[in-house]
Amino acid sequence: MNHQALGLTYGLLGGLSLSLGGPIVRLLSEETGSWQFLAWRSYSFTFLMFAIALWRAGSLRGVAHETRKIGWMVLPIACVVGFGQVCYVLGLINTLVANVTFIVGSAPIFTAFAAWLTLGERLTVRGFIALFAAVAGVAIMFKDGMAGGHLIGNLFALGAMFAYVAYVILLRYARSIDTFVASGFGGMIGTVFAAYMCGGELTIPNADLALALASGTIQVGFGFAFVTVASKLIPAAQVTLLVMTEAVFGPLWVWLLINEVPPPTTLLGGFVILASVAAFASFALMDERNPQRL
Repeated sequence: MNHQALGLTYGLLGGLSLSLGGPIVRLLSEETGSWQFLAWRSYSFTFLMFAIALWRAGSLRGVAHETRKIGWMVLPIACVVGFGQVCYVLGLINTLVANVTFIVGSAPIFTAFAAWLTLGERLTVRGFIALFAAVAGVAIMFKDGMAGGHLIGNLFALGAMFAYVAYVILLRYARSIDTFVASGFGGMIGTVFAAYMCGGELTIPNADLALALASGTIQVGFGFAFVTVASKLIPAAQVTLLVMTEAVFGPLWVWLLINEVPPPTTLLGGFVILASVAAFASFALMDERNPQRL
């Protein structure tokens, strides 16, 4: 397979992996608390990120070298990753899966806006239009959340989305940083914080433990790795379109497995968000192929 085909495959696998977060959380038993689940999830994510970093560096000395390269940037990156993991899981627990996936799915547009503000990256008029459309979609979902008792969960989802935006901006600011090492430190923060919040009581049923480990590795770990590799092989706009499969399949899995059906207003807001992201990515692809296009 050539680089283009590999990039498309990895991007699609990344979106599919990330879409498993909702059904995994919904399949947990009542015996497992959210902080217990989050502690094991973050622990397995940490282990996988450092394992990938070791594989990429080739030795522990190589990992240490990458860690030294991070320098002071390790703290903000790790905090953003840890905060994002906490918000994402608490969002899934406190609101509909569709709400979380749609709100987090708007991140590419908000990232472009944040890059324009902080890094001076170009943002076209069409980008601003897509941003306003995405804000409108999120507003529709928040209005539905206030009426349906999902406001707290929606706020957590918004926190996860902004954490993702901050993470991407930090990585663009320091492009030489190994994302796997930095993310591993973020997973450590999430693990310690969640373990503290549950009072160190980490014993959960074996089935729930398996779900938590799968969430940290197969869902977010492999999903993150696939998207990272895809971004090195194909344009970012193509990666954005492929990762949108998360927002499509995430609500679909829980509808098929748990019979969790989102209300019409959630679907409306989600449609507006997905349409704005798809249009934003499509315009970005056209601009890459024709730089003179306004």
